[in-house]
Amino acid sequence: MNMTEMGEVVAYLLRYRSAERNPGGGRKRRAAREGQLAERDVCALIDDASEAEREALRDFLAGQGLRLKAFEAGDYPGIAPGSRYYALLPDPELEQPPLYTREPVFEALKLRQESRAELAQWYLQLWLLMHTLLYTRYNRALSDVSRYQEATFQGTELVELMREQLEALRDLGEEAPEASRALLEERGEDISRRVRAFVELQVRAGLLEAVRDAAEESGEVWQQTLLGALESEQIGIHQLGHLQALALGRGENAAREAAADACEETQA
Repeated sequence: MNMTEMGEVVAYLLRYRSAERNPGGGRKRRAAREGQLAERDVCALIDDASEAEREALRDFLAGQGLRLKAFEAGDYPGIAPGSRYYALLPDPELEQPPLYTREPVFEALKLRQESRAELAQWYLQLWLLMHTLLYTRYNRALSDVSRYQEATFQGTELVELMREQLEALRDLGEEAPEASRALLEERGEDISRRVRAFVELQVRAGLLEAVRDAAEESGEVWQQTLLGALESEQIGIHQLGHLQALALGRGENAAREAAADACEETQA
């Protein structure tokens, strides 16, 4: 793998976040597109790289705060025999460079002239409620990565959970956290629109995918990806200390920091 090929591999990984030698679940390998390698060629270049070339690739990604991890068929369900799954993940031990911004999150969720703090609150609430659907209702811990294939939800379920969350906030009255009160200004189809935007963000980041052949009258069914499960596990280990601090009554700044971390993880 020469420097040009390494650049093409990195460009692919930054676009899709994962690559698989023989995709499972009926997914077709991604074909080449203008200026970008095919998924098969990316995997072949990584597989055939010498140790020195792999070390150079690791160093290159580390400079961007990233780490490439490889998994075999026996590591997690859904990886076909003889295949290999490459996942590009933020390295929690490295600082993320400025190029990984939260702007796509803010732009996607913005409906009017909300502040970034308000949009971060929307993202945090939706992220937590999505994890309620993917983890809590399955009695699943963030460390249960191997159960990612059973973790599904419908968009309408996330909308309904968000409505229930807002009703609970309204019931608190003046006791509702000040940082969360902006959520109560929603109107009309705001919740549905924000949920759609939020889900699209997760799909673009490779953390969710539509369930194929899922015939649900009430809407599309979304499933967590292996990349999504790996990233949630990592966030649980390295980022959720802010939420634990909030639970202990250490201030609303913790919630804002958690929302910012979750936004950044989606873009990294």
